[in-house]
Amino acid sequence: MKSKSIDLALLENALLAIEKVLAHADSELCGGPYFGLAIDLPLEAEGGACASEAERFRGSAAQSAVNICLSAAAALVDVSKALMRAPGDRSPEDLELEWQALITHTKIASRSAHRAALILAQQEDALSARGIDGVPASEVRSLSFAH
Repeated sequence: MKSKSIDLALLENALLAIEKVLAHADSELCGGPYFGLAIDLPLEAEGGACASEAERFRGSAAQSAVNICLSAAAALVDVSKALMRAPGDRSPEDLELEWQALITHTKIASRSAHRAALILAQQEDALSARGIDGVPASEVRSLSFAH
């Protein structure tokens, strides 16, 4: 039992670390998220953005993918914590409802990660996905979002 409580504490620390990185990434997200063609938007919203607004979103594709992946990771850590907890005094009906919710959260995290992959796949190259256009590779310090 002691091992399980240590594992739960480690998962809680992992979740806090992911949330800190996500908050840092959110604070550096320039111009808002880029959702790409993978998001369901009303038809009237697709052609309405001006060129500068479209470019603003496109410039942050990699950052948007980072946010999506971190959110999915946080959700999966949370699911893992729930799976490791003892059932306690909950009724079988409550346990079944929780089980179905965990399945749903896992599916949503999986779909989010897939959406991030679609966003990245739409990009011309790694530099433009990061909003680095026309810069020779020799002049790029680091392509990492870590600071």
